[in-house]
Amino acid sequence: MIFQLENLDFFKDCDPLKLSLLSSTAKFKSYNTSDILVYEEDDINRVYFLVEGEVKLYKVDRFDNEIFLYTLSNQTLLTDIGSLECHSISCFSNIEFLVPSRVVSFDLKTFKEVVKTDVSLLINLVNILADQKQRVDCMVSMGMVYDVTAKVAKMLYDHLDLYNRLKKQEISYRLNIQPATLSRVLAKFIRKGLIMEEDHKTIVLQREELTRYFNEGL
Repeated sequence: MIFQLENLDFFKDCDPLKLSLLSSTAKFKSYNTSDILVYEEDDINRVYFLVEGEVKLYKVDRFDNEIFLYTLSNQTLLTDIGSLECHSISCFSNIEFLVPSRVVSFDLKTFKEVVKTDVSLLINLVNILADQKQRVDCMVSMGMVYDVTAKVAKMLYDHLDLYNRLKKQEISYRLNIQPATLSRVLAKFIRKGLIMEEDHKTIVLQREELTRYFNEGL
């Protein structure tokens, strides 16, 4: 168990004695595609790390529609730890596995005690939480600030490789827009000469021009 945890980036510089303490509460579990790790507003007392695989985080509105937030993959924290003083955590969103995955979890109280006394873990946790905040900030901008054209332009600018790996329906889902709306925006960009379609792939012809759609007014 200690050897396995040491090979995870988050724990590789942890003091061996403290790592042993963490290991005593560790539980490894495998999940299948579409399995749910936690549901929104669940109260949990364990800290979950994704060892390998991929998950999506999403919320459900009052009409039972999924609102996609973002995805996480390979060696990352799945638990939104707001404070090292809290005794339980209320989940921010639903977490669903997109591919077969493996997760390791630890007792929340023990994890916090170890993190408080190990500088390397504390720094790693701060970095992960900062990355989570950046993802949430991006999600807020995409959902509340950007219009549909800005959402598509932003994804083409920042995540073209991912865009070309996904089907149009999956792109629409991740952007929380209708497939027909995505098609209209793409057609607009093609007419303006910003992008072109070739061999079922999208090629960006004027990358900097795309920034005009999501930077103006921000």
